[in-house]
Formats: sequence, C-alpha cells, structure tokens
Amino acid sequence: MTEWRNLLPSQEDLAGQLLFIGVEGTAMNPDLRRRLEAVRPGGIILFARNLQDAPQVAAFCRDLHSALPVPPFLAIDQEGGRVSRLKGILPPIPANLSLARAAGPDALVRDHGRQTGRALALLGFNLNFAPVLDLSEAESPNGIGDRAYGADPEVVGRLARVFLEAQAAAGALGCGKHFPGLGGGRVDSHLDLPRIDRSAEEIWREDLLPYRRLHDALPMVMVGHAHYPALQGSEPRPATLSREVVTGILRAKVGYRGVALTDDLEMGAVDQHRPAGEVALEALEAGNDLVMFCKSWERIEEAHRAIARALKTGGLSPARADAALSRILSLKERLPRPGSAPAFDPGSFAEICRSLGRLEEGLRA
Repeated sequence: MTEWRNLLPSQEDLAGQLLFIGVEGTAMNPDLRRRLEAVRPGGIILFARNLQDAPQVAAFCRDLHSALPVPPFLAIDQEGGRVSRLKGILPPIPANLSLARAAGPDALVRDHGRQTGRALALLGFNLNFAPVLDLSEAESPNGIGDRAYGADPEVVGRLARVFLEAQAAAGALGCGKHFPGLGGGRVDSHLDLPRIDRSAEEIWREDLLPYRRLHDALPMVMVGHAHYPALQGSEPRPATLSREVVTGILRAKVGYRGVALTDDLEMGAVDQHRPAGEVALEALEAGNDLVMFCKSWERIEEAHRAIARALKTGGLSPARADAALSRILSLKERLPRPGSAPAFDPGSFAEICRSLGRLEEGLRA
C-alpha cells in the first residue's frame, strides 16, 4: 500500500482515487489519455458501448491499465442473464434466478463464477459488479427481477458466496449489490428514486441477511439508490447519500470493513440538478469510499475538482478521506501486479465460451 501512496503526491491524485468513472469509445486516443491523466481515477467501468469483440476488449483494457500510475479497478457488469455487458462476445448465460431454481444450483453457480472469472481475467478486467444480493422474483417491479437468486435470503447468501469464491479463485474480484436491498422497491432506480416501506426489523432480518453472512467475504459493496424511511427518516434521499445507512448500518451494524462504492450517481434516482461535486462529497461523507459517475466527463471533472478542493481545505474530513484511501489501496494489493496479467489467448477464450454455453444444458439436466 505504501508503494501506491508514493504515487499519489498531490490532492488531485488523492481525489482521483476516490472516483470510479465510465468512459466513451472503444480504444485509447489522445483525448481520453489526457482526461485520464488529469483525473487519475481509482476505477473505470466499461459498458456495451465500449465493447466490440474479445481482442478489442483485451487491447482496450491493457491500454487503460497502462495509462494510470496506480492500477485502476477495471470493472464490468457481467451478472449473466439480461445484464451481460459481454453479450455477443460471451455466449448467452442463464439468469441467476434460473440457475438458483435448477437441480444442483450450487454446482451451476460455481461453474458460472469460475468461467466468468476466467473470461474477465483473460480480457483484462479485475472486478465484476456481481453478485446481486437483492431479494427478488422474476415478476417483481423493482428493476431487479430475475437478476437475483430469488427472494429467500438464505438461498441468496449461500449462492452468492459460491459465486464470489469461484470467481475470485479464477482471477476477478466481486462486488455485492445493491445495499441495503432493492427487492422491496416498485420502480427502477435507473429511472426514479424507489421508496422501500419495509420496517427496520424486516430489512435487518431479510434484505441484510446476505450482507451479514458475507461481510467478511465481499471485497466491495455497492450502495443502491433507494429511500428507506425506517432507516433514514421521511425526507426522500437516496441511501447512497445517507450516513445513517452507509456508516450507521453497513459499517457499524453489519460490521463491513471492505470498500463501499456508490451506484452510478448519474442515475435517475439521484437529483441531476445538483452539482456533481456537492453530490460526490455528500456520498463520501456518508461513508462511501468510491463515488461513481458513468457517463458525463463534465460531471466527472466537476466532482474531481470539488473533492480535491475539499481535501485541501478540510471540507472533506482528513479522517474520512484517509479511511477511504486506505481501504481502496489495501484492496488494490489483491489485484494482479502491473504486467503480470496473462496475454489474451483466443484458444483459451474459446474454451471458456464453450464452458459457459453448457450452463444452459445444465438447466435441462
């Protein structure tokens, strides 16, 4: 960790480590390199807009890694089912709910995790924003549906652990989402702010059970955008901006000591009329370690300037910033060392694709 700290000499460098960003394009170019060198983000997420085919993805990941002095988290949403950013590059993969309902679900989920980890590592990713820990059935109107392993928290916790361990052993870290749980919502947080009217006791007993069981196994937790009156009070605010939720429950009650990340702060559940810097600082003070902006360079750069300014003036408490940076850099110690990742091998990738394709057969066994 000391090695990485030595590469962060300025407040601007430190501010960058607290940002997780999305980028445009499918290849490195001078404008993207200039922007990355200015912000020096702690993490980068790629979407379908960035992905064409396996060799292109591997080359882009390699160039993104080499553009930054401190290795970034390089992430993707590769859950399986309908949230598969590598659709068309990897074969169709059953939804998590389908795997959970099949005969012998643990073996299927383990194979899903292992082959997903192998594929991501070979392409150059080191982090997958999966597994989903929300409690949901296919028809639930919450934006989650069959992305979840079901509505039984015991099943969700058990299968999520299987997936996490298999994926990590194959070379990619996981991230549990969306804390404290979107299962009780009735709108999609991509579009609007869900209000979840479960009691505090129901949330603790059901939605939070997977997090309580996995608090020592999750490298990262993504905090979701929903309002929980029983936890936050009546003012409608996303949990991502709530100290009561992130510090009071995730840290103090659940006992989580890993990296906490916001969901995308450019989603419809977050007021987009507020300055990005103001929202980013509120999320950090709530207890998040990383704040995510997935699209707009204007908002990314505004958030970066605001965080750097707050670090210089004490607007962001030094203790809060140091705790976040320590967790981020400690987790980065688990990433492959620069230059140690395997080169992309088409033969190995084809074999992984064949293995993932057999998951559909497993559902019919």
